[in-house]
Amino acid sequence: MPVDIFDIQSAKVQHKTYQSAYAIGSIKVFGNPKKNEDNPFGLGSYLVLKGMGCDEIFCILDMHGQSFGDLFKRCERWFCDKFHFTRLDIAIDDRNEVPYFTIKQLKRKCEREEYIANSNNHRFNESKYQEYSTAKTVYIGAGKSAMSYRFYDKDKEVSMKHDKTLDDIGSWKRTEMQLRDEKAHTFAMLFKDNPFDLGKLAFDLLAGSLRFVVPDKTQSNKSRWKTCRFWKRFLGAVEPLKLHVETPHNTLLETQRWLKEGGVLSAVKAFHFLEVHQALGDLERVEDMLKHVRYSPALGNKLTGHLCRIHREELIPRVQYDTKKG
Repeated sequence: MPVDIFDIQSAKVQHKTYQSAYAIGSIKVFGNPKKNEDNPFGLGSYLVLKGMGCDEIFCILDMHGQSFGDLFKRCERWFCDKFHFTRLDIAIDDRNEVPYFTIKQLKRKCEREEYIANSNNHRFNESKYQEYSTAKTVYIGAGKSAMSYRFYDKDKEVSMKHDKTLDDIGSWKRTEMQLRDEKAHTFAMLFKDNPFDLGKLAFDLLAGSLRFVVPDKTQSNKSRWKTCRFWKRFLGAVEPLKLHVETPHNTLLETQRWLKEGGVLSAVKAFHFLEVHQALGDLERVEDMLKHVRYSPALGNKLTGHLCRIHREELIPRVQYDTKKG
């Protein structure tokens, strides 16, 4: 991707020396690190991809007949041992009408310490969903540790964020593994060499690092307790998400919804009505006002991301021309 299609802004990353951010859509690359004793030439960059960014990168790679595995191989070829992953999140979705387990079940298991993991640390979070219901999240492992887990009600999260009913969304329970530093890099390199085996890699990792168990009073050694039935069934049946996230909610769709529901379109319609009936008086025509309007950086990024997803990259320079600078 040519550098000139990115929007460049001053930016900082906590605990790092980067001074600039190069953004296109939801893809963000931090660069221009400060020169110091460890980095006298100010070299290096830091790629940050969330769900939508992964989807956009996937679309770009797919247009060229390539995959994330190819991207990782290219990084290895270009930078040898000078690049590494600092974090990698792997998600597994249970979209069954009757889920293999509920977040409430896992919370109860954790409270009773009926699990075996690389960490005994666990915590819970609940946010109000409806008057008599909450959206629950179970965390196992510290957030900054090499490996941690999250289990949450994805259906309720989507419902609250996008104002949809649970019936529209369907049951959706998400399991996430968060890997950091060496574990993240090791997993990425395994995936690079086995790009079609992400499911097996993810479940092998989950099965080998976390078990929910059935207490056995005859065994003082918890590692000898049997794996509980719901966890066995889950590991054997659920399909993992790919590294790119097929996000059903284009951010421009959210902007469109705001236009329709926020009263903006009705105001435009009112001005158009006055113009058609030659009743504007001293007011300006909408067309004349649009000539002086520029996109905000956030809206410009949404537009470029949308154009990447529908393969209309040739329009990106025009969007950038009409976008306000930082």
